[in-house]
Formats: sequence, C-alpha cells, structure tokens
Amino acid sequence: MEKLLKPLFWDADIKKIDFKKHAPYVIGRILEYGDLPHIKWMKKQYKDEKIKKTLISSRNLTQKSANFWADYYNIPKERVKCLNNPLLKTRKIFWPY
Repeated sequence: MEKLLKPLFWDADIKKIDFKKHAPYVIGRILEYGDLPHIKWMKKQYKDEKIKKTLISSRNLTQKSANFWADYYNIPKERVKCLNNPLLKTRKIFWPY
C-alpha cells in the first residue's frame, strides 16, 4: 500500500499518515491525482458515503476533478463546495489565470 500511494503524497511522510484519521486528506489526494489502482484502493478502504462527503466539502479539488467526480457520483454541482461561485471568484483573485 505504501508503495502504491507514495507518489500521491510527495509532500508528506506517508508512514505518518493515519488513513482513518486523515481520510478526507487521503481521499482528496486520490480524487485529484489518483489513477485506477489508487481509486480501486480508495473504494476498498472507504465507503462511498465518506468519499461523497469529502467531495462535497473539499475546497482543494480543481474544477476539472470536482466536475468529473460530481458527475460520477451524481451529485448536483451546486452542492460541491469547490464549484460554488464565491470560492471560484476567490481563487481568481489570488490566481487570475
């Protein structure tokens, strides 16, 4: 598992990550950067409800990833925090590109 997930956590010591306690962090990284093996691992480790809850509440996903996963889980985009207009406007203030 450590070898599989290490590329997604380049900025953290993977040995110190508690995959239950830090589930939103782990799920968010997989939703944003993961590929099929990572997603399969995530779906075995976490229930869909936990993944959906993380998707809805995350502020760190890109629009591309958030749109994809919202469609995948049939979640209305209005419910996904990082796709809400106020947050998008704030991002453009700091990074106008």
